[in-house]
Amino acid sequence: MTSPPKGKVSLQDVAKEAGVSVSTVSRALSFPDRISKKTREKVLRIAQELGYHPNIAARNLRLGHSRTILAVMPNHKGSIISTVAGEAIAGIQKYISTQGYALSVVTTDFTTATSNHALDLVFGRQVSGVILFAAQPPASDGRDMLDAGLPMVSLTEDLAHLGIRSVVSSDRQSMIEAVGRLADLGHERFAFISGPPNSYHSTQREAGVRSGLLQRFGTDAGLTKIVADFSVDTGVSAAHQYLALTDRPSAVISWADEVALGFQSTVMTAGLSIPRDLSLISFDGLHALRFLRPSISTYDQSPGRLGGFAAQLLVEEIETGTPPEARLIEIPAAFRPGDSLAPPR
Repeated sequence: MTSPPKGKVSLQDVAKEAGVSVSTVSRALSFPDRISKKTREKVLRIAQELGYHPNIAARNLRLGHSRTILAVMPNHKGSIISTVAGEAIAGIQKYISTQGYALSVVTTDFTTATSNHALDLVFGRQVSGVILFAAQPPASDGRDMLDAGLPMVSLTEDLAHLGIRSVVSSDRQSMIEAVGRLADLGHERFAFISGPPNSYHSTQREAGVRSGLLQRFGTDAGLTKIVADFSVDTGVSAAHQYLALTDRPSAVISWADEVALGFQSTVMTAGLSIPRDLSLISFDGLHALRFLRPSISTYDQSPGRLGGFAAQLLVEEIETGTPPEARLIEIPAAFRPGDSLAPPR
């Protein structure tokens, strides 16, 4: 080990001696649960040997006095993601305004330019904490948002494996319940309209459908899976695939409301009746579903409520300065009945 630097020891001195970045040192000292044990122990040992003493007042200034929360959202204009996120943002804004915080929203398509904008705000300590609406934190040019050491909560995605407390809706359990409702009506043949393969929510909801079938019928082998995406248009495509089936399932579960909108409109235009010819149930809780004829039964995840709860968790962490144990918090979705369910003919 080299001789300790003369004068006041800085984060840069510790980082240089440890052979890591300044952000890694900051993370090891402020949020030790978000860094590997080996690196954390090395940084703490070197900090002690060098006689580094963090400036708590300066740290509090960096972390707290901006009193701004950053929401990072993927750029999916015109899709269910943007609709749900918009309601969640309103819930976040409602809560943090009562706590004296402002809200800054950044949309990113995870290109270098859009990621760097969000990273500049975080590493520049222009925000006090982050609510993330994405499958991973932005990273670009050697910077990862996790390394900034700011309090962070994931909303709608499970990032607990990254040490980020995550708030999600009860996707899996809701779909288990949906299968039960349809089975109670007498349905035995099911179709599931999924989202894209890389969607956390579609994966969880499909797993719930399959679990529900296993619990009720002992097998999920008869499930018909139709792949869609986020939009109404892909619901139209899913409907055409359903109409082409020679033996159509009498129960259809859509992974998302906007997809269900396109599906319902198309099958009814083709001459089928809902719920006489098939029953349809969905997930998200879009208000527009109430005004359809027939209205679609759905599970309402109440994005505004999710956003408000995530904001409360984040503000508590900012104010206390103590990161909680990372865990997944599932908020139950509420079943909202429509006119799209009936016994099979």
